[in-house]
Amino acid sequence: MNETYQALGTLIRNYRQDKEMTQLDLAKKLGYDSTQFISLFERGVSKVPHHTLGKLIVILGIPEKLVLQILIKDYETSLKSEISAGKKIARNNH
Repeated sequence: MNETYQALGTLIRNYRQDKEMTQLDLAKKLGYDSTQFISLFERGVSKVPHHTLGKLIVILGIPEKLVLQILIKDYETSLKSEISAGKKIARNNH
């Protein structure tokens, strides 16, 4: 499982529980009839769409800064890996 998905899922679950909401309560506020979507992203199995993150920030009162920190850390790690791979290829071609 992706560490970013897990971190976001844990954050969402904690804020949902602090609000004393069930997964079904949250699903309904997001416009879903089933808890499956909530369960998948709380367990870190599924990516939370960015527009849904915006809704969750408002519904659960999650500080946007916390969400952005998780997403930026993931993006930074990915970028560093891709840049390093490119540098390695360039060095091997010279």
